[in-house]
Amino acid sequence: MRVRAQIMTASMAALLILTPVIGRAAADPDPNPSGPSAPASGAPAAAIDSLTGNPPASPAMNIRSAYEAAYALRKAGDPMNAIGTAEAALLQIEVVLSENPDEGVRRDLVELRSKLNGLRDAAESDLQAPERHVAPGNEADDRVLNAPAVDGIKPQLNAQVVRYIDYYSGPGRPIFEKWLKRSGRYVHLFRTVLEREGLPPDLVQLVFVESGFNVHARSRSAAVGPWQFLRSSGRLFGLTVNQWVDERRDPEKSTVAAARYLKHLYAIFGDWPLALASYNAGEGLVLRAIKTQGTTNYWDLRLPRQTEDYVPQFMACLAISHDPHRYGFDGVPLDEPMEFDEVAFKGAVDLRAIAKLADCSYDELRDLNPAVLRSAARGPEGITTLRVPQSKGPSLMRKLEEGGRLPAVNLTVKHRVRRGETLQQIANRYGVSAPELARVNGIGRQRPLRRGATLTVPASLAGPAPAVLAANDPRASTDYVPERTLALPASLDGFSDAEGRSTVRVKRGENLKWIAEHNDCSVDDLMRWNHLSKPVVHRGQRLKVRTGDATDRVAQRDSIEVAKLAHLRVPPPRHHHRRSSPAPRRYAVTVRDGDTLATIARRTGVSVAELKRANGLNSGQVRSGQRLHVPRASVDG
Repeated sequence: MRVRAQIMTASMAALLILTPVIGRAAADPDPNPSGPSAPASGAPAAAIDSLTGNPPASPAMNIRSAYEAAYALRKAGDPMNAIGTAEAALLQIEVVLSENPDEGVRRDLVELRSKLNGLRDAAESDLQAPERHVAPGNEADDRVLNAPAVDGIKPQLNAQVVRYIDYYSGPGRPIFEKWLKRSGRYVHLFRTVLEREGLPPDLVQLVFVESGFNVHARSRSAAVGPWQFLRSSGRLFGLTVNQWVDERRDPEKSTVAAARYLKHLYAIFGDWPLALASYNAGEGLVLRAIKTQGTTNYWDLRLPRQTEDYVPQFMACLAISHDPHRYGFDGVPLDEPMEFDEVAFKGAVDLRAIAKLADCSYDELRDLNPAVLRSAARGPEGITTLRVPQSKGPSLMRKLEEGGRLPAVNLTVKHRVRRGETLQQIANRYGVSAPELARVNGIGRQRPLRRGATLTVPASLAGPAPAVLAANDPRASTDYVPERTLALPASLDGFSDAEGRSTVRVKRGENLKWIAEHNDCSVDDLMRWNHLSKPVVHRGQRLKVRTGDATDRVAQRDSIEVAKLAHLRVPPPRHHHRRSSPAPRRYAVTVRDGDTLATIARRTGVSVAELKRANGLNSGQVRSGQRLHVPRASVDG
C-alpha cells in the first residue's frame, strides 16, 4: 500500500508536468515558447528535461518524450518515478483520444499506449524483484546501455508486399491456414525466446516464410528445422548435429541460435530488411551488393530473385499478423501450445525408459523432443536434456530419488578423427577404454591413428547408466545453447524505405521506353535505378521502379554509409541456407527404431494413406531400416 501511494504521488507529479504542455500543444499549433511550463516539486528530472522548452505541435511527440523519460528512469534504477511518468502519459493519451484526433495522431497514440503499458508493467516487476539474476553472456555492456529500446518491426508496404498479402489471403489461403494452425503449438515459445534474447518478437513471422512452423522441414539443400539451418551454420551458432540429435529441429535451441544470428546481422546493418535479406543470402552477399550498387535501402538493391522475394513475404506475414481480422484469419483454430517440464541427465538416455518412469507414451516424448533422431539420445558434452509432458517432471525425479534406475544405453558410435586428436582423448570423450578402442579399430604401431579416419565405438564399450544433472547447471535447460562470438565485418546505419518503390517484370514486346511511359519516369531513370549499361531488356527481367517523391529523392545517408565500405574487404557470402529451389516431388526416408507409419506421416507432413500409396503398402507395418518414399517434401507443408 505504501509503495502504491508513492507511485500515485509520482504519477500526479508527472501529470502536472504533462497537462499544460500537451494541452497547449493540442490547442495551439505554434505555442509561445515563453509560456508557463514550471514543473511540480519532486517531479522526475528526466521528465522535466524532456517535456519543458519548446513544445512540438503534435501531442504524440510530447507523449513520446514522456515515454523516453520513463524508459530512462527505469534504466537508471528508478522504477517508481518511471511508473508515475508512464501513468501520467497514459492518462493524457485517453484525454487526447476522447477529443477524436485525426487518424494519424490516433494511430501514434495507440502505439504509444501499448509501449507505455508494457513499460509500466516492467517497472512494477522491477519493484517486486529488484535483484535479478543475469544469465551468463547477457551482461549489459556499453553497447547495450547506449542502444535505443527495441521496438516491434513496422510492416513496410509496397506492390511486392501487397502481392504476397493477396496470395496468402487468396489462392494460398489453405496452406497459410495450415501454417497458422501449426503455429499455435510454437509461436508463444518462439516469441518468448526472441524477447529474452533482446529481439522484437515480431521476428517470429519469419518462421512462416522459412518452414511454415514445421520443425521437421527439410529443404533440397539440406537446410533443416523451423529456422532452416544448414549443418555448418547450425554448428557455427552452437547447435549440435550428430548421430543422436539434430538440434536444428529443436524448437527452443534453434530459435536461440536464429536469434543470435539475427542479432549479429542487425549489429552489422542496423536495419531489419537488410538483416533479413542477409539471413537468407548471407551477409557477405548483401554487403557486396551495397558496396557495388551504392545504397543501403533494401528495396533499391538488386539481389538474387529468392532474396528479393524473401523480405516482401516476411512483411506480408507481418501485416497479416498485425490485423488478422482484416484478412479473415482471426477464426482459424490453432494447435494447443507446447507445455512441458525439463529433465537433464549425464550420459546417454533411452526414451523408452524415460517414458516408463514418467508415465507417458514414447510417442509423446518423441513429439516433445523432435531433435532426438533415434530411440536413445546423447547430447553435447555428454549432457542430455529432455522435455517430458507437463507435471510429469517432478514425479519422474521423485522416482529416481527413491531408487528408480535408468538402464545404461549401449549405442554403437562412428567417430571421425579431427586434427590433433589422440586415441586417449577420443576414448575419454565416449567413456571407454583406450586400449579396447585401439584393438577394435586395429590401431597400433604399424597402423597409427590418422586424421579423417572413422573409428567405431562399439556398444559393448559403452559407459555407465545415466545420472541426474545438477539443477544449477546451465546445461540443464532445454534452451541452452553455448555462446559463439563472431567478428563484425562492418557496422552500417542502413535505412530501408519501401514507399514509392516497386518491381516490375518485363513482358513480351515491352521495352524500356514503354515501361518508362507507363511508370511516369524516363528511360535514363530506369537505367540508373537498375544499373543498366545499355537500354536493352529481355522478357522476364525484373526492374526496380520508383514513383512519386521517391523518383527524385536522393538519400544522402547512402553516400555516407557506402563510403564506410569503400576500403572494406567484404567477406565471401556465408550461405545460411537455400530455400529458393522448389521441393522435389518425392524423396526417401529411413524407418527408425520405434517408428510407425503414423509417426513418419506426422514428421514428413503427409497422410498415412499417401505413404501407403507411394510405397505400395497393404498394411501399416514397417520395419527399422526400411526405406520409404515420401510423395512430397515436408518443407511444402
